[in-house]
Amino acid sequence: MGRIGLLGRIMLILMAALTAVIVAAIAIGRYERAATPPPFATPYPRLDQAAGVIDLVRRADPSLRPAILRAVSGPHLRVTLQDAAPPETEALRRAPRIEATLRAFAPDAFPDPGDGDGLRAYVDADARPASRFATEGRPARIVWRTGDGRVLVLDEAEAPRGLSLRLFGLAPGLWIGILGIAAAGLALYGAQREMRPLRRLTAAASAFDGSPPAGPVPVTGAPDMRRLARAVHAMQERVAGLLQERSFLIGAISHDLKTYLTRLRLRAEGIAEAGQRARMAADIEAMTALIETALAFARGTTVSRARERVDLADLAAIEAAERCAVGQPVALIDGETEDAAVDGDAVALRRVLANLVDNAVKFGRGRVEIAVAVEPATCRVHVDDDGPGVGEAQAAAIFSPFYRIEGSRSRGTGGSGLGLAIARQIAEAHGGALRVSTGHLGGARFTLSLPRAGASA
Repeated sequence: MGRIGLLGRIMLILMAALTAVIVAAIAIGRYERAATPPPFATPYPRLDQAAGVIDLVRRADPSLRPAILRAVSGPHLRVTLQDAAPPETEALRRAPRIEATLRAFAPDAFPDPGDGDGLRAYVDADARPASRFATEGRPARIVWRTGDGRVLVLDEAEAPRGLSLRLFGLAPGLWIGILGIAAAGLALYGAQREMRPLRRLTAAASAFDGSPPAGPVPVTGAPDMRRLARAVHAMQERVAGLLQERSFLIGAISHDLKTYLTRLRLRAEGIAEAGQRARMAADIEAMTALIETALAFARGTTVSRARERVDLADLAAIEAAERCAVGQPVALIDGETEDAAVDGDAVALRRVLANLVDNAVKFGRGRVEIAVAVEPATCRVHVDDDGPGVGEAQAAAIFSPFYRIEGSRSRGTGGSGLGLAIARQIAEAHGGALRVSTGHLGGARFTLSLPRAGASA
């Protein structure tokens, strides 16, 4: 159910309601049939009725026969009294089993069983019995000669029966199916049309990048949709205003802090003792780096909106070569990976890779490996180290700002605790993800996953 959209859920609700109505109708129909006794206690109700008509005509006074014929005739049975038997046609064939069943139902009407009693039963020429134990099929005509020489004829009536009539040569059941499909199609079209404003709102919300919106999304349809569009527009304006205020505040803080740091640096140069002057200058540089990193993370502008084709394999090769050049134990595994291209900001992605390698070198014991893997829709970069690794309890918190597994601020392993937070921010801005797990070297494995260029989402 989690993968079914709103339109699909609406259709499922309608189908469930329709199914419940159908099941209830079937259950009520079965209950009524079970509670109502059948009009005939025989498996051949038509033959029982025909035998009863014959027996009634035989017993009644001849003057009452016209009234009896009108009473027993109906939409399914037409009874007439004729002077001669109707001629036999090729459309009908004789049905001896039906004749025997009629004689069994009305034995007094046929004292002389056989052809001498004048009974003839016919079925359609193409009729077939349901089984070899049943009669030849539904009787189409029954002929019986009365004692005074008249002929009683019982014909199956072909009266119009409403929906049983064909329309343009098609059966009514087929027309009902066609109408049902047409109605379902119209309902689906109407539901999709009502969903269009919601899709436009979704697209507008997805495209919102913090800039002031030009105007509300043009939405038509239900009042709820129009109110939702106005609410989304108002929310976007508030968010854009807050971002602008934050950018202004961060710019002011950055300017003021750099002013004070510059003054401190100038004053540090006036210290006569060289060792103290060097330590103060190093503290000022570390403070400057910390402030710049924190401000970069707070701005949320570490990723350019411009996108270009970037080869992750090239970035990994460059990073590994530069690290090896300065003596760091970084190795590139399977450096011949082809077509590891993504759409992104090359500078920001290089920063992600540098942060991951810095973390691996800092906490590893002597070996760091970089590997690039290409899948049909995703490119992945794995950075493994042979350090102590990251526990399951810390895996979720390690990407939080200012969080550090090793709590000290020493020169060997100290830091601001923002490197992984910035890396994850950049990865998510590119539509990717950054995860940590246990690698094959026994330490931590950081995996950067990005959508492959040209692959569908």
